[in-house]
Order: sequence, then structure tokens, then C-alpha cells
Amino acid sequence: MTRKYFVLLSLLLLFMAGPLPLKWSEAATLSPARNLKNRDRVKAKPLPPIPEELADETAVLVAWKSRYRMGLYNKGQLVKTYVIGLGQTPVGHKKRQGDNRTPEGEYRVIQKTTGPFRGRNGRYLGKAWMRLNYPNEQDAESGFARGLISEAEKEAIIVANRDGREPPKSTRLGGGIGIHGWWGRWPGEDRQDLTWGCVTLQNRQMEELFRQVEVGTRVMIYP
Repeated sequence: MTRKYFVLLSLLLLFMAGPLPLKWSEAATLSPARNLKNRDRVKAKPLPPIPEELADETAVLVAWKSRYRMGLYNKGQLVKTYVIGLGQTPVGHKKRQGDNRTPEGEYRVIQKTTGPFRGRNGRYLGKAWMRLNYPNEQDAESGFARGLISEAEKEAIIVANRDGREPPKSTRLGGGIGIHGWWGRWPGEDRQDLTWGCVTLQNRQMEELFRQVEVGTRVMIYP
């Protein structure tokens, strides 16, 4: 076999093989850190110290989206670090229904529920679910200022938050954001941008976290 013939045959085989499957092509563009080797190096760094105002709380969850990590803290001391998944659009704060972003800011756990979950998408919640109070008061003020919600909708969100109830989720800000497990196991360490805006954990870690977190626990989500 001549060298020229070998090169032509190799090119023909590559052409016949076609492009990579779409799911892997999409996975390469979903993450804010596209170089997987560099992304793993970023995620492996120790978590930053939490703000001083959180140091006296018995339990607080602090998530860093860029590191795909969330820490459980007790009196300022790190108890456990969890690998997390994010919304399918991982960069930026959630601003409206359907943007698939994970919110950034201060939230609280307002509801805890264990599965099995009903409904078309119930299986994606995995073994447990903890609802967050998105949209919070700051989200309501911002949404009103941007013309996304009416003044009546803004006030309804604010009142629900102050009463510790689930805020309305039918406005253009969206809702139904929480922390939950997953349907089976994640497809891989390079495919963690999975949800419509929620924070997700592998089921075993979610069940462990669920036992340690109470309704009212503060949740801080940083970029």
C-alpha cells in the first residue's frame, strides 16, 4: 500500500465516521470552562472562606457555580463539600422563566420533600427535593424595574417571602427552583449543566444533605 493510497483511505474513513454525536458536541459548549482539564483544576481548588455574617449560623449552604461545588457549613466550619450540577445555561443569574439559569444571591430552604415524585418531570428530581424561595424580594424588585412583572405581582412575591411561603411561580420571573437529586446518575463529570435552573446532586449525596438541612436554612449562591 503506497503512502498516497493510505492517506486517501484514512480521509475516506474519517468522512464515513461523520461528526460526533450531538449530545457530546453540546456538552462541550454548555460549561463556562470549556477546557475540561482547566475546568477540573478550577474545581479542585479549596473553597473560599464564607462571609463573616454567616459564621454564627448552625447550618448554611454556600454554592460556587464556577467551581461546581457547594459547602455545608456549621458555625463557620466546613462540614462537607458536594459536587453539584447547574442549569443548562450555567453562567449568569436567573432573570426570567425559561432562561435555564441557576439563581445567584441569598435564598432559603422553604420546603423539603422526598420521592417518588409524580408528574412528567418528577423522575428528574431523584430521591429528594428542597425548594428555594426563588424569586426572592430582590428578584421581584429587579423584575419590576425591568418591566417583567406588574406591581401587584411584585407585592405578591414580597409578601409570600416575608410570610415564609412559596412565592408565585406563574410570573415571567419563573419559579420552582430548588436543590434535588437526579434521575439515575449524571452522565459524567463533564456534563454537569443539566437542569432548568435548579442545583442538583448525585442521589446518595442528596439524601445525606437532606438529613442535615432544615427548612429555613440559608443558601448562598455565588457565580
